[in-house]
Amino acid sequence: MSTLQSGASDFAARLAEALLGEGPPSKKTKTGVADLDREEIAALINKKLPTASSYSKTTVGGWADSKYKTIRPCMNFHRQHTLQDQRTTPVALLDPILAQVAEDCEVAAPTEGDCNFTARVASAMSESFTKEGERMDKFWELLEHEYSVKFQRIEFGDAKTDGSLTHPKGGLVVNIEVKNEVGSGGGAIHVQNAAYAAKYAAGQAVVLRQVSTCPTLLIELAGPNMSLSGAVFSNVVVCDQLTPMVSLLWQPHSPLMLQAARCFAALRMALPRLLAYYDSVQSQALRQQLDFPYPTSFIASDGGGQAHLQYVQRLSGLCFKGVIQPHGQSVFIKFCRSYSFAAHQAMAAAGYAPALLGFEQLAQGWLLIVQQFVDAVSWDEIVDKPVESLKAAVHALHAAGFVHGDLRGCNILVAAGAVSLIDFEWAGIVGKATYPYFMNHVDIQWPDGASDGRLVTESHDLWWLSKLI
Repeated sequence: MSTLQSGASDFAARLAEALLGEGPPSKKTKTGVADLDREEIAALINKKLPTASSYSKTTVGGWADSKYKTIRPCMNFHRQHTLQDQRTTPVALLDPILAQVAEDCEVAAPTEGDCNFTARVASAMSESFTKEGERMDKFWELLEHEYSVKFQRIEFGDAKTDGSLTHPKGGLVVNIEVKNEVGSGGGAIHVQNAAYAAKYAAGQAVVLRQVSTCPTLLIELAGPNMSLSGAVFSNVVVCDQLTPMVSLLWQPHSPLMLQAARCFAALRMALPRLLAYYDSVQSQALRQQLDFPYPTSFIASDGGGQAHLQYVQRLSGLCFKGVIQPHGQSVFIKFCRSYSFAAHQAMAAAGYAPALLGFEQLAQGWLLIVQQFVDAVSWDEIVDKPVESLKAAVHALHAAGFVHGDLRGCNILVAAGAVSLIDFEWAGIVGKATYPYFMNHVDIQWPDGASDGRLVTESHDLWWLSKLI
């Protein structure tokens, strides 16, 4: 059998097992979606995903139905995110344009033109429409005139989109899903819009999929309410809501109209960026490893300028192992929304933390942290624990005026009998550092007083120390 035939046979066997839950005997107990590559994921979506309207139903036969259990992991949509899902990276870390949309919707300063357009949309969408198609047509008319674009309805079998803006090279730039009013139409509007993006990326963007995550800006319109979402095809199809449902009612004295104006300002700025991206994506060098976050460079903290990253593997959550090119130094890469650089640097200088090599401020408040990769084991994994080294590390942290907040064994590394503290997301200055919201109070026992939004104290760190030793 030729190599090509062997590869095709292997692909067919793996795909059949993912589709049917069965296949030829193998050394693995079971092959699942996690074992499929992007092209196999695309084939699975093409094979199993029904029409977007059918999949979006909340009744029997819709997206929650058990018959879709094999395909749901291929499409991480709004309704399917779980704390246990470690395979999915947020859209804001997979595409910089969609990340900027989310940020602009929160903080952009609308122009006079944005405000005038918002007023026109609010006036039109506040009207009553007897049919969904009438609302869709009016929304198209407004967007096409304002942004000089042209929407069309793309057919997927027996179904059609409610408005799609495509690039001549094949990219789905924008997709619109319309419901005449909130609750009408019988389906989850965000799931339906995301399903169209998944179908397009998996079925029609064959060439683009080889060099791109196929970013698409999604617009959901339900009566006089609108939200923006983003979809990409990374290791799986990922779709995140970028904004809440924003009111499009005519309320000139309400801050809700400013929120809507920011969304239209974000849309105005995103459209040329997405079109320019698809103009160049096939002719330029691959900008990223498609299964990993988009940032591939950072500013070195030693003054060495810009350094370039290559990802090696996901370690857990939003933590990765990578190398700095071209010399190949192994690094630990982490993405988070808060981080105490001062506490990390103080501990590194004292010899109780890996060297902080650099960081990068990203859109929507995300941070890229790059530190020395330490060949070590966690405190929980080691039998002969260096207790005195841990005591000294915590003492040095507090003596420098900092607290940590999350001194669990998984955040303490041990190598050659010495301790390194890691994960300074919650760390900060004594009396100022606070715990994040949405802490895990189900699986983790925290010290008394350690709760969402409250101060991190030295006594909390000492409580962890007492438990660890």
